[in-house]
Amino acid sequence: MRIGFLSSCAIGLAVALTLGDVSSAYAQQRDTTRRTTRRTTSSRRIPISKDRGTQTSPGEVAPAPTPTVNQDSIAAAERARQDSIAAAERARQEELARIEQMRRDSIAAAERRRQDSIAAVERARQDSIARADSIARAEAEMLRLRRWGGGFYIGVAGGASMPMGDFKNRANNSYNTGWNVTVPFGWDFTGNPFGIRFDVGYDNLKGRNNFTNTGGPIGGTTVRIQEHDATIVSLNGDVKLRVPLGRTWSRFYVLGGAGANRVYGYPTSASATMKFSDAKTNWGWNAGAGFNFNFGRMTGLFLESRYISVNADNPTATFPYNNATFVPIVLGIQF
Repeated sequence: MRIGFLSSCAIGLAVALTLGDVSSAYAQQRDTTRRTTRRTTSSRRIPISKDRGTQTSPGEVAPAPTPTVNQDSIAAAERARQDSIAAAERARQEELARIEQMRRDSIAAAERRRQDSIAAVERARQDSIARADSIARAEAEMLRLRRWGGGFYIGVAGGASMPMGDFKNRANNSYNTGWNVTVPFGWDFTGNPFGIRFDVGYDNLKGRNNFTNTGGPIGGTTVRIQEHDATIVSLNGDVKLRVPLGRTWSRFYVLGGAGANRVYGYPTSASATMKFSDAKTNWGWNAGAGFNFNFGRMTGLFLESRYISVNADNPTATFPYNNATFVPIVLGIQF
């Protein structure tokens, strides 16, 4: 009995020791595996699988079961992804189109502003040209009027009247310088240098102290008589030619024509003189020149001289001249 008890104790002790060694080894193995797992931990899980038809050998790890995949969910997710991509693409294209439209609008606005600016500059240039042309035309018209302006005019002038030839130098019954009054009126044609002029003239020539009743030397029946002034009233009609002076209203002119004249006032006897009503009307001619110093279209001063010849058809003893010639020089104003 005693030997059986001891044998049982020995067997129990051996079993206990064996179980303790196994537990210690198992614990050490877990601890090592745990430490190894920490060191080699990966964020990605690597599935291990085997072919389904392959049988696992004893001691091999069985493969993880394959999860069941919902095909509708995958299709919906794919559609959502494609829709999201399409929406993003549409938004991108719309944004690009908007940016392009803004760029085109900006270019168009800049081009409109440029065209408006060019048009404004061109209008200003055309207006300037039009104004310049208008000014040039106005100046040309003003110059034309200044040079060739015409119209009606009338004036009055006065000055000296000088006898010429025998009318001055004859030994008997001759005359000295006297005075003149002239009233001219006429019409200058616009646009050309011609005009017509009429005037009424009144000339008074001073008689010299050499008058005789026969017009010859004193002796026999020839006696000295009182000297008297000779008066000549004339109405002349002339053609006038104007010559402009630069860009001014002033001009030179020449004129010439014919006239009707009456000479009276000279003595017919020792006690009588020729009256205007008894005097003959004699034809004559005249030619001369002058200068208009105008300060308006037809208004200004003028200086003029003409040579006038009066034809005396029937000379008398006291007026022994076939022609009476004289030159008036006058200064006047016209309107």
